Amino acid sequence: MNNVLARQVRLAAGLSRNAKLFLLMGAISGLGGGIFMLLLNLFILSRGNDVAFLGFLMSLMSLSALLLGLPMGILTDRIGRKQAMLLGSVVATGASLILVLSPVDWPLLLAAVGWGAGNALFMATGPAFMAENATEEERATLFSLRQGTGMLVGFAGSMVGGNLPGLFATLLGVHPESVTAYRATLLVATGIMTVGLVPLLMIEERRDRSLVRTARSAPSLGSLALWRSVAPLLIPQLLIGLGAALLIPYLNVFFKQRFGVSDSLLGTIFAVSQLLMGLATLAAPMLADRWGKIRTVVLTELASLPFLMALGFAPVLPVAIGAFWVRAMLMNMGGPLYTAFAMEQIPEERRGTVGAMMGLVWSIGQGIGPGISGLVQRSFGFTPLFLTTGTTYLVGALMIQALFGKREAGSGEAGGSG
Repeated sequence: MNNVLARQVRLAAGLSRNAKLFLLMGAISGLGGGIFMLLLNLFILSRGNDVAFLGFLMSLMSLSALLLGLPMGILTDRIGRKQAMLLGSVVATGASLILVLSPVDWPLLLAAVGWGAGNALFMATGPAFMAENATEEERATLFSLRQGTGMLVGFAGSMVGGNLPGLFATLLGVHPESVTAYRATLLVATGIMTVGLVPLLMIEERRDRSLVRTARSAPSLGSLALWRSVAPLLIPQLLIGLGAALLIPYLNVFFKQRFGVSDSLLGTIFAVSQLLMGLATLAAPMLADRWGKIRTVVLTELASLPFLMALGFAPVLPVAIGAFWVRAMLMNMGGPLYTAFAMEQIPEERRGTVGAMMGLVWSIGQGIGPGISGLVQRSFGFTPLFLTTGTTYLVGALMIQALFGKREAGSGEAGGSG
C-alpha cells in the first residue's frame, strides 16, 4: 500500500503545468462559486423578491445549463479548450455581477441564463481538457484530484460563506441578513471567481489546431457511428443519475422525518459528508492503480449498497449517520474514474461533445427523479425510494462491468504495483 501511495504522490507531483494550473483555477473558482451559490437565494429574497420569483430564477439557471450543455460541448470541440473555458468563465462571472448589482428584476433573468450557459461551457470543456493534458497513467489521479479538491473547496466555501455576512454586518453597521451584507459577500465571491481567471490565462493551449478542423468535419450528432460508440457510456450514467435523483436530494428531509434531527446537527452531518467525500475521492486513484478504473468503479458502487440499505432501515440515528457517510464516500469515489475512462474511449476531437452528453444524461435524471420522488413520498414514504435507488445502482454497476470490464482487462491497465 505504501508503494501505491508513493506512486500516486509521484504522479500528482509530475502532472503537467497545464494540469496543475487547471487544478489551481478550479480550486479558486470553486471557492468563490461555493460562497456565491450558498447565499444567492437568501440575497434574492432579501431584495424583496418572493419565493416564486426565486424558484423561476433557479429553474432558468438549471434549464439553460441543460438545454445549452450539448451545444456548448460542440463549441468547445470547435474553438479549443482554453478559449472555451475563458469564454465560459467570463460569461458566468459577468452574469454573477448582474445578479448582484442589478437594481431591477428583468436583468436577473437574463443573467440566470448566462450563468447556466457559462457553467455549461466550462463543465463540458473540463473533462476533455484533463484527458488531453495528462498521460493515460496520470488521468485517474488528475480526474480524482479535480473532483476531490472541488468537494473540499466546497466545504470550505460553505464554512467561509456562512460567516461573511456577519462580518460585513459588523463592518458596515447593517443587519447580517440585510441586502447590503449579502451583496457585499456575493461581490467578494465574484472577486474570488475572477481571480480564478489568472491561472486559466497562464495555461498554454497545446492542442493541435488540425483537431479543430477535424471536429468541424467529424460525424454529426445524428451519426449512427457516433451514437453506437457513445450510447454504452451514457446508459449506465442515465440509470445511476435517475436513481440518485429519486433519493439523494431528499436525504435531509429523511433525517428530519425519521429521526427529528435539529438544523444544526443536520448541517454538521452534511458538512462532514462533503469533507469525507472529498478525501475519499482523492484516495480513489490508489484503488484504480491496483484494480483498474472500471473495476474500482464497479466495486465501490456495489460496496456502497449495504450502507444505503442500512441508512434507509437503521432504527437508530448513529448507525444511520455512519451509513450515510460511508455510502457517500464509496458511491462518489468512482465518478471521476468513470469520466476519465470515458474520455479515453472517445477521439480527441469529440471529447467536448461527449463530455457534454454525459452531463446531459445526468441532468435528465436529475430533472425527472425529484418530481417522481415527491409523489412516491407523499403516498408511500421513503422505503420504495431506497429500494429503487439501490436497484438502479446495482443494475448500473453491473452494466458498467458487462460493457467495459473485459475491454479494460484486455488493455492491461488493471493490476498496478501492489
